[in-house]
Amino acid sequence: MITLRFTETAEEDIAFSVSPLLEAVHSWHVLTDPGHHALHVPWVRRCRRLPADLRRRMREHSFVVADYIPAFFESRAGDHDADFAGQLAAVRTLPPALLAAELAQTLIDTTRHAGYDLVHDPATRDAILTELRQSDPGRAARLDGILTDPLPVLDDALTVLEDYWGAAFAEEWERVEPSLYESIARAGARIAHQGLFPMLRTLAPQIRIDPGGRTLRLDRPHDHEITVTREHPVTFTASHYVWPHVRVTCDAPWPLRITYPAPPLAPASAARPTSQEETLTALRALAAAPRLQIITHLATQSRTTQELATLLGLSPSVTSRHLHQLTQAGLTTTQREGYYVLYALDPARLDQIATALTTLAPRPEV
Repeated sequence: MITLRFTETAEEDIAFSVSPLLEAVHSWHVLTDPGHHALHVPWVRRCRRLPADLRRRMREHSFVVADYIPAFFESRAGDHDADFAGQLAAVRTLPPALLAAELAQTLIDTTRHAGYDLVHDPATRDAILTELRQSDPGRAARLDGILTDPLPVLDDALTVLEDYWGAAFAEEWERVEPSLYESIARAGARIAHQGLFPMLRTLAPQIRIDPGGRTLRLDRPHDHEITVTREHPVTFTASHYVWPHVRVTCDAPWPLRITYPAPPLAPASAARPTSQEETLTALRALAAAPRLQIITHLATQSRTTQELATLLGLSPSVTSRHLHQLTQAGLTTTQREGYYVLYALDPARLDQIATALTTLAPRPEV
């Protein structure tokens, strides 16, 4: 259990940030296990168009982001003036021992070996390497190489990340960044009007808040209790692609940080519902909050049933029934793309319904 304890000056002991480097890393993590990230299916589909060689290199180096996310990716994450290139350059300047320790965590079972110092504890390192050589010789060789000299592995991984940014994620960051800053602004407004703890309750279900005890708790196989002060503040980093995780960095020498899922990107839309019977069918299909929410979420992009279920907080079966009613009314269409069935709004149908509704109201005479 990780416990953060806040003092009476808690509002002064916290900060918020966004990070292009961390967001790129978390989006790469999504690609390592798409089935676990239903909300990000559109990004998974888009990345199928990446050059084959880049996709191969990303798979080869996916161990760096597949489970444990090294804390060195948080370099300059609290600096709002830092861009992706600046953050990447900061990582390259870190001491090799720090880099080795973090990269090593990506290759071991952190639930069993949490807190072990493989860099400075030869006995522990040899024991883990011996165990790995019996179960996974390839992983053991990679770990041994990292502990001997982490720089070649780091350079390869950062080069892949740099190429991924240039090929795809730089454009995605332009789309995502404004919504992350909007999320931070909403959090700040809530703190200003209601205080810190009501805001903390909105961050993620995994975060447990005790206002009376002035604590924040997260269930983790890592016991750590920390008092947040002005000298030891906590930074909350808003992220779209970290979902469904909440990631915590709480061990020295890294700054205390909680990376939390910002609200999903879901631009608002206007519902624009030919014969009276068709109009009534469409209006009945729209006369339920979940189906109106589906229309909203489909306003700018196609989505799968699983993705919509996540956004709505409903089961896939219930979401499927709502989608069926919208499709029967002609408001949505379907298209299969590989494994996925995508739902989209039918703009022409919406225009027809809007026109039908407009003709119901007589125009004033002039």
